[in-house]
Amino acid sequence: MKQILTEEIFSSPQWLKIICYFFGPLLIVTGFGLLMQKDLPKEIIFLVPILLLIAVSMLMYTRLKLIISNTNIRFTGGLKRHQFLWTDITGIDMKIVGKYQTPVCTVYYGKKSLELHRGFYLKGNFNRILSLLEMKTAPELFTEQYQAIRRQIN
Repeated sequence: MKQILTEEIFSSPQWLKIICYFFGPLLIVTGFGLLMQKDLPKEIIFLVPILLLIAVSMLMYTRLKLIISNTNIRFTGGLKRHQFLWTDITGIDMKIVGKYQTPVCTVYYGKKSLELHRGFYLKGNFNRILSLLEMKTAPELFTEQYQAIRRQIN
């Protein structure tokens, strides 16, 4: 197993963060603006919690980070935080999901799992993450399905 010399941080693309930082507060202001209206129909009031939920989700999405170092893997910023050592990994699987055949890599550790979606990290970063996983874990931890999909997406 090779060494990872520097800690690598993977997150959503910068252009997506800018969009979320712009539209998140805009949705919050719109939601509270709708609440301040006096002659607002009752049907519109039910949209306000939905707008606020979308805004909070957009702002939380920008904080998601996957940090891969020589000693461990950390996923921070979301509701579920993951932190585990390379030796804790019990298996790595991959599947193709959705209309656009997007690969999703699942890392199993202990009784938990961490799903890594190519739609979030985009192709270049996703391939780098897979390379780091292959570099630090034993080959027998990868399923045959992982190997087949990995050959297909290269």
